[in-house]
Amino acid sequence: MTLLHESPEWSQARSRTDHDDRYNWRMPMKPIIPIIMVGPGTGLAPFRGFVQERHHMKESGKGVGETRLYFGCRRKSEDFLYREELESYEASGALVLRAAFSREPDQPKVYVTHLLREDGAQIWSLLSQENAHFYVCGDAKHMAKDVHSVLLELTREHGGKTVEQAEAFIKQMKTLGRYVVDAWS
Repeated sequence: MTLLHESPEWSQARSRTDHDDRYNWRMPMKPIIPIIMVGPGTGLAPFRGFVQERHHMKESGKGVGETRLYFGCRRKSEDFLYREELESYEASGALVLRAAFSREPDQPKVYVTHLLREDGAQIWSLLSQENAHFYVCGDAKHMAKDVHSVLLELTREHGGKTVEQAEAFIKQMKTLGRYVVDAWS
């Protein structure tokens, strides 16, 4: 009989956690630190808990940093998951909600990356001045890569950094657990 902690699968699982962003999937220790979440479609799932927790802390009188969510789906009327809940958090001041809809009739396609670019100066300020944490959850094939590219672009444009400096900034965020991605194909 092989005990779980002696099995090869356990060893592999332990080694993966050392370098796998998904195991750094937690909010900052200090709630005053802002968080920026990008979760189109079902990528929203882990962020509900983050938003609920920060809303509860805020309602309890604790200092909570800005909680910003970039959510995207095809149609507002058909697949805007937890719309009423998210809008109530926004109305209470617990959440800055930015929603993108890519298949609205007679409207141009809007993706979360468009909204990130629109809010570039604000995002850069949160990242550089307030040490915000940046989370991405969802499609690895396109969305996560596109969000990463936009993040580099914002760092260059609003931070006045070269390509190399922007890459180093993002790498440092990852190292510090301030940029976490959980993406799948």
